[in-house]
Amino acid sequence: MSEPAAQPLFASATRAVHVLRDLGDPLPADVTDRLAKLADDPVTAEIEALLRPYVLAEVRVDEHAGTVTRAGAAPPRLVQHGWRSFLVRVVNPHRIEGRLRGTTPGVHGVIDQHSHSARIALPDTLDSVPRIREAWLQTRLATSGELSGLEAEYQVISAYSRDAGPRSARLAFTLAVEDRPPSLTRPAGNQAAIHMMMSATEYGAAIEFESRPAREIRLHVREPDGGSSMAAVTVRDGHGRSYPSTAMRLAPDMFFHEHVYRATGETIVLPDGEYEVSVRRGPEYREVTRSVRIEPGTDAVELRLDRWVDPAARGYYSGDPHIHAGGCSHYNVPSEGVTPETMIRHVRGEGLWLGSVLTWGPCYYHQKQFFSGESISPPALLENEAMQQAQGMTWSPRPTDRDDESALRYDVEVSGFPSSHSGHVILLGLTDQDYPGTQLIEDWPSWNLPIMRWGRAQGALTGYAHCGLGLASGTDELPNHVIPAFQSIGSNEIIVDVPLGAADFQAGAEVAPAAELNIWYHLLNVGYRTLMLGETDYPCIYDDGPGVGRTYVRLPSPPRGPRALEAWLDGLRSGASYFGDGRSHVFDLAVDGDTAREQRVDGPGPVRVTAAVAAWLPPSPPPPPEPGRPSYSAPVGWHLERARVDGTREVLLELVVNGVAVASRRVVADGVERPVEFDVTLERSSWVALRILPSVHTQPIFVEAGDRPIRASRRSAQWLHDSVDALWKAKSGFIREAERAGARAAYDEAQAVYLTRRDECEAE
Repeated sequence: MSEPAAQPLFASATRAVHVLRDLGDPLPADVTDRLAKLADDPVTAEIEALLRPYVLAEVRVDEHAGTVTRAGAAPPRLVQHGWRSFLVRVVNPHRIEGRLRGTTPGVHGVIDQHSHSARIALPDTLDSVPRIREAWLQTRLATSGELSGLEAEYQVISAYSRDAGPRSARLAFTLAVEDRPPSLTRPAGNQAAIHMMMSATEYGAAIEFESRPAREIRLHVREPDGGSSMAAVTVRDGHGRSYPSTAMRLAPDMFFHEHVYRATGETIVLPDGEYEVSVRRGPEYREVTRSVRIEPGTDAVELRLDRWVDPAARGYYSGDPHIHAGGCSHYNVPSEGVTPETMIRHVRGEGLWLGSVLTWGPCYYHQKQFFSGESISPPALLENEAMQQAQGMTWSPRPTDRDDESALRYDVEVSGFPSSHSGHVILLGLTDQDYPGTQLIEDWPSWNLPIMRWGRAQGALTGYAHCGLGLASGTDELPNHVIPAFQSIGSNEIIVDVPLGAADFQAGAEVAPAAELNIWYHLLNVGYRTLMLGETDYPCIYDDGPGVGRTYVRLPSPPRGPRALEAWLDGLRSGASYFGDGRSHVFDLAVDGDTAREQRVDGPGPVRVTAAVAAWLPPSPPPPPEPGRPSYSAPVGWHLERARVDGTREVLLELVVNGVAVASRRVVADGVERPVEFDVTLERSSWVALRILPSVHTQPIFVEAGDRPIRASRRSAQWLHDSVDALWKAKSGFIREAERAGARAAYDEAQAVYLTRRDECEAE
């Protein structure tokens, strides 16, 4: 092999050395000074001699794009629960272009950032992959890995060690190539074009690492009143890396979170260094961030929460009616998911009073064991001691002063079932979770009305999840009269179930308000009392945590004990409530001083609408996000920041009558609760609500004038009637032939009801 060209090698070396410096592992100053002096007249031998002591691995690429990895001269010293970075020297005599990637030969514990290996190497059971004990090392290339066809160049690899002390690992690399060298032949029988091919040959290097121990840091999480609680804690270093490493986490710490949930007195392990530590407990708290230096003698960090609003002090209790313990982001093979001990930790950490954990298709047969027909508030334990011990989690769970303020209730989402095409059904407050006569999911009905009726017969609250999915109409107008295609899994069949008395609610606060609220507004306009709830669908729509969308219900006393959910549902059915992102709140909506949901007046005329409103935004808008990242936690949906008026700290509060905003005023989002009032004339029986879109919306107050029912819009009745036709066209082919005649009869009955209500309407 000829000597590599000095100038390209110098440029590659200089880039890699700068990356090491930026990662906090700079080469000695005399080395970088000597390297810089070679800029005008670089010499290959001098460059390589300078850098050789800092090379952890040398990778040679053969003519077939295979690789051989050998240990370099750098002392393989790591730090427990921290990152160290090293040079990788790549020798590429055949000048093959491609992307270098770290690999896990034999899955011997090396985790690579370019795959979802956390889901593979850290599964939900210890027995299925017993190698978890050996999955102690995470490696990732800190440079692009792109090989530009130079005969020799440098990359940078970063390594994270879960453990302290001596450990062995096998480090290897593969090369992904898009344009095959002539020596790479097409695999036999494959006539299709190959856009990317991974080298089939790889030989790794066995490396004996030594990892310096880190420190166990106790977190003192405190409420403003000094009480202990659970909170979301995010620890980042100066390079934005989260601790503990996301790829090395096991439940209750999720690899898809940057934060972990910790109670007062619980710990994390950190190496010495400078960190930024943030703490929050859902949207009722401002995030607090402080700089922390971990050094000899540091054993604890004080984290004081900053609550800006306390709805429970006003009698309003929060709940998320749609979270999951299995499926979606939890694991690639969601056969099991996580236990109540993990879910309660997440619910407490987000400051929720109630979390409805819904068993659904991917985890149904395992998760259904946790259904009891009662609310539970278990201790937030480590759910699988053998798994945690194998992975090196040594911290002990601690109780807090506020543990009894959060509860779980296991129920069912009919998703991944034969009827899911008609919309995903949520059943809250079941006493029996198995549909009569069924043994398997596949035995359930292929449309939703029979399921809804079965749920209601048990006293359950029945409704539809992620209501806006597939119902966007290309306009933000509310209400609008565009008939959607009903092609997805939003609240489709609700337009049949509500007029037949079988559906209570739809749930959203996840995507665009116009898609979520349009059906609701039309149903309200023809006199139905359908509820709207805020939900998260965690971790399917949102990974952040439970309560990204949430519902607040006014109750005479806190919802606690085995009947906590039932008390909350009773409040939903008859009392005041509102839903949204928790960054704005509307308390005690009243018409002429009366907060009752159902009101009657002698006739049309003026009324005064009052409430107390509080919202919080930082004084200035946040900086633009990094390219490719969403602006806020909700990429397309509900977030108070989207309601900010023209760069001010104000948001627009609107009075809605029969779906139309008839008055508005600006509210300063500084966290101060303020009384508001509107004077409006009701021209007929009407529903009245307040909203700040896209952040909060109250349930309506229904005002019947002169004993006439609410029939506010003939256009709404006609839209609902016509939408049933569109729904049948989209969904009837998925209904079993044996059930189709019954479904058609129900659709016809729903349409007849809408026509009757259309004829009763007082306004166009």
